Amino acid sequence: MKKDLSLPTLILIITTTVFSFSSMTTAFFMMGSKSLPWFLISGACYFIPYALIVAQYTKKYADRSGTIFDWLKESLSPKLAFITAALWYCSYFTWMVSLFMRIMIPFSILLFGKDISSAASWFGISSQIWVALLSILSVFLLTALNTRGFQVIVSFLKISSFAMVGLLILSLISNLLIISRHPAEFFPNIIGSIHADSFFTGTNNQFFSQLPFFIFSITAFGGLDTVASLADRTKKSKSRFPRAVIIAAVIITLLYFIGIILWSGANNLEALRQTNQMHLGNLMYGLMGTTAKNLAVSFNFSNSQTALLYQIFIRYTAFTLFVAYLSLLSSITFGPLKSLIQGTPKEIWPKKFVSLNSNQMPVNALWLQAVLVALVILTLSLNNQFLGNLYNQLTYMTNVARSIPYFVVAISFPFFIQKNIVSDHERLIQNKKNNYLLSISVCLCILLAIGFQIYQPFKLGNYVDGFSLIIGPIIFVFLSRLLYQRFERRQALQL
Repeated sequence: MKKDLSLPTLILIITTTVFSFSSMTTAFFMMGSKSLPWFLISGACYFIPYALIVAQYTKKYADRSGTIFDWLKESLSPKLAFITAALWYCSYFTWMVSLFMRIMIPFSILLFGKDISSAASWFGISSQIWVALLSILSVFLLTALNTRGFQVIVSFLKISSFAMVGLLILSLISNLLIISRHPAEFFPNIIGSIHADSFFTGTNNQFFSQLPFFIFSITAFGGLDTVASLADRTKKSKSRFPRAVIIAAVIITLLYFIGIILWSGANNLEALRQTNQMHLGNLMYGLMGTTAKNLAVSFNFSNSQTALLYQIFIRYTAFTLFVAYLSLLSSITFGPLKSLIQGTPKEIWPKKFVSLNSNQMPVNALWLQAVLVALVILTLSLNNQFLGNLYNQLTYMTNVARSIPYFVVAISFPFFIQKNIVSDHERLIQNKKNNYLLSISVCLCILLAIGFQIYQPFKLGNYVDGFSLIIGPIIFVFLSRLLYQRFERRQALQL
């Protein structure tokens, strides 16, 4: 059954799924106001063009389950489409493991007001084992909920969206109040954050030295493909999804821009960096906690009132991040898997693997995926150095592998237009050359990102990590190619 989502609801879900509050605060902390040009460049050259490409594809294929496979099989070829879809899924699998292992941190802060996930040792069992067991429990609980139908995923997305809107409003109003109480500090703080040393590069302001932040700003716009993979489960998606994607793209770019300006204007960046309690690992909680304290000072709160406000801010931040994790995990444990096994030729997979339950969910595939994710988490919790290094290398392998599908989608778009797969009146942008420019812009940004990702570890002398970035996609492509060739041989024998 398809879920009827209104256009405003779709815009809200897409916006809060792609927009990352963590990325916004990290951008402010690393670069201050100097991050704004990079976000504008990333938004103009990568995200908005890519959103237009995705909007065009969803307009054409919104009623199909394959997402990336369906987008590419006519533009390029079914084999290349399958390899790209498999590569896309593999990168998400590694991310799932990482997210499930981190979900206990916001949960701990929400319950106790601080992160005890690395210190809790109950009944003689180490904190590492507790985190692993609770993470595995969350894997199976979320899978059980997902098997109950697409409406569960939509519910998580809606709750997460409203929580994120609340956090945005809380942070923006708080920063505005601080600015209004200390208006003379606004422009000095902005100018100070511009002149502050870059988190990456010290006083070197050359383009190449700030390239790591350009790569970061591109990744801050990730997640659009995950939402697009759910398009076939929503009503009127052919008309609503493309409009929602385009409107959300503009809103997301503006949110990053406005948010960074307000954070920069309300805070002295150099003073924040000098505190020993602030680092990239706890940045969201640290900045929101600091905002609560600054707000309390501005309004002359007592110590008890300040402590209460601090707890409200960090616990609500933890709640938002916790439900955001649940929302993201519910969609990425279903969307990429659904696209891979339901959108590609069913003959590739065992019959039980593609069978649907009464709620139209691939229940057997979901449980198999859950078992595999749980096994990886359990293995990593053993704290074996070899296994830890192996997982680190697997993570490195997927860093580039995650970018390649976006590149293939972008590079396929001129063929999609040239082959007239979509009629002239259905094109979102009528001029063919402008459509080609969208593709070129996205491809150049991704090539730059991939190139720098590969270059950086070699520059630092981390040759194993560097070679993993290159070898990883090759291995994933080789395995998915073997799987598709097996399917082709079976089809040939049946003829």
